[in-house]
Amino acid sequence: MGNDLAFQQLAGFNIAQLRAAQAKKLISICPHCVRTISEDWKELGADFEIEHHSIFLARHDSALPVAPSSGTLVYHDPCYLGRYQGVYEEPRAVARSSGRLVEPPRSRDRGFCCGAGGGLAFLGEETGTRISHARAAELTATGATAVVAACPFCNSMLRDALPAVRPVNTPKLIDIAQLAAARLPPSTGPRT
Repeated sequence: MGNDLAFQQLAGFNIAQLRAAQAKKLISICPHCVRTISEDWKELGADFEIEHHSIFLARHDSALPVAPSSGTLVYHDPCYLGRYQGVYEEPRAVARSSGRLVEPPRSRDRGFCCGAGGGLAFLGEETGTRISHARAAELTATGATAVVAACPFCNSMLRDALPAVRPVNTPKLIDIAQLAAARLPPSTGPRT
């Protein structure tokens, strides 16, 4: 949020740690981190390949067994995954493998923020309707039984907002990784 010196110090430390570990490719659940590592870290000499977990999960989706339906799902486009990186289809493909997908009124390149942007995840609004509540109202109006997200900031904001705007019959909040994990076969015990 503007402290360039702290950013450069932390990024430099993290870059050194990843190089020491000989990391070749990174997978992140955070669209903000994907953008930061792929763009901002380049200025500090980093050259790591990184992808968002939705792309990884979509690429491996066919290897997972078909899941029993999770009901009607609505996917919330994270700003830094959708509008900033153009990733729209991969998270939807993962969601479609677990239920019937419906679209909110504002989605894809016209998606609406979860309310965390611009530091509001840490500060919050002081007047008016909270952005997270406005978005939660749009998502719950679809009638979906579950809201699917693909960003830890979105998950945090919607976790609080969904029950605030719909205290009864609140849709479940599920990350796409949880949808994929639910399709994994049961463990047969410890690996040897």
